[in-house]
Amino acid sequence: MQIQKNIPLAQYTTFKIGGPAENFVIAKTIEEVQEAVSWAKEHDQEIFVFGGGSNLLISDSGIKGLVIKLDLQILEFEENKIKVGSGVLLSYLLNQALEHELIGLEFAAGIPGTVGGAVRGNAGTYGRAMSDVVTKINYLDENYLLQEMSVGQANFEYRHSIFKEKKYLILKVELELAKGDLVAAKKLVQERLAYRQDTQPNQPSAGCIFKNIAFSDQETEDLKSRGIEVEKFLEHHKIPAAYLIDRAGLKGKTVGGAQVSEKHANYIINTGTAKAEDVVILSSLIKQQIRDKYNLQLNEEVQFIL
Repeated sequence: MQIQKNIPLAQYTTFKIGGPAENFVIAKTIEEVQEAVSWAKEHDQEIFVFGGGSNLLISDSGIKGLVIKLDLQILEFEENKIKVGSGVLLSYLLNQALEHELIGLEFAAGIPGTVGGAVRGNAGTYGRAMSDVVTKINYLDENYLLQEMSVGQANFEYRHSIFKEKKYLILKVELELAKGDLVAAKKLVQERLAYRQDTQPNQPSAGCIFKNIAFSDQETEDLKSRGIEVEKFLEHHKIPAAYLIDRAGLKGKTVGGAQVSEKHANYIINTGTAKAEDVVILSSLIKQQIRDKYNLQLNEEVQFIL
C-alpha cells in the first residue's frame, strides 16, 4: 500500500471536478483499508472514503487528510446469494448476476458508481432499490472495527441509509436475488439502458443532483393548487425534481462552466471548465427558484464535500 501526495481528485469523479487529496491511497483489499486507517490514526489525519466517484462533488481546494478510494473487487456466487465488494461497479454486478441466471437487479440498469455508493444512498429506480436485495453488510464502524449488520439495521429509506448518518465504511455486501425469466430480465435491462441513453446527458455530471419529492394522498389537493400535475405521479407518490426544474424554465441555465442539462433538468453538467463553486451556486439558485414558484424544498442527492 502506497500513500501518494497531492493527487488531483477530479480524475476520479464522474463530475471531473475536485482539487487535490493531501494524502491518497487506493485500497484493493480489506486488509489495505485497515492499514490505511491505521496510517491515518498514527498520523492524526482525517479520513474521507469514496468508491466510483459518482454522486459526489469535491471542493476546488481538495481534501485535507487521507482520501481512501475503495477498490474492493470481491465477487462470490452461492446459489441465489452474492457476496460483493463495495468497489465493484453496479453495472458489472448486474451483468454478472444475469450471467449466473439471477434476476432482481434490473432496476440498477444504467445507475453509475459502485455497490458501496449504491448501498449508502439506497440507489434505485422504478420503485425498487438496493434495500430490496441487500441482506447483510460488512463494514468498519466509527472505531474502525469490523462489524456486520442485517438489512433491518441499515435504516434504509428513500435515497438514505445509516451510512449517511454515521462514519461507517462499507466493505462487503450480501445480496439475495432469484431465479426467474432471464429473457424478460435481459430485455428489460436493454430497454432501460436505451431509455437512459436517450434521456440523459453524456457530459460529465454526478447523476441526478436532487432527490425527487415524496408526497402523501392527503397532500394531493394542496399540490394541485400550486399548479403541479399530481395525477402524473400517483404511481410512486414522488414528484420528479426534473419536472419542477423544467417547469421553472431552468433548463440550460448556466453558472460559469456548470449548466442545467437541456436533456434532463435534474442533471447539472460540467461543460468543460466547471468549478465546484459554479455547481454550488447553480444548485442554490435552482432550490431558491423552486421554493419561490412551488413552495417546495429540493434536497441534494449528490454529496457535497466542500
